[in-house]
Amino acid sequence: MFEQLVNIYRNIVGNDEVELTPKTKVSDLMLSSLGLIQLVCAIEDEYDIEITNSEMKSFKTIQDVVRVVEKKLK
Repeated sequence: MFEQLVNIYRNIVGNDEVELTPKTKVSDLMLSSLGLIQLVCAIEDEYDIEITNSEMKSFKTIQDVVRVVEKKLK
């Protein structure tokens, strides 16, 4: 799942060379507020889930995003 989320991010920023790890901070993704919303919407569309504002605010690292998505898929 991590790699799939990285690919979604790469599509949003248009850079296939971006290297991310589970510990990469969301704040280091260099996304504007709109970019972050686009990323969350793309994740929601990919997995057919809904991420709440409070869940989105809890995203500190990529691993946090993975945890929320995995929890939603159970």
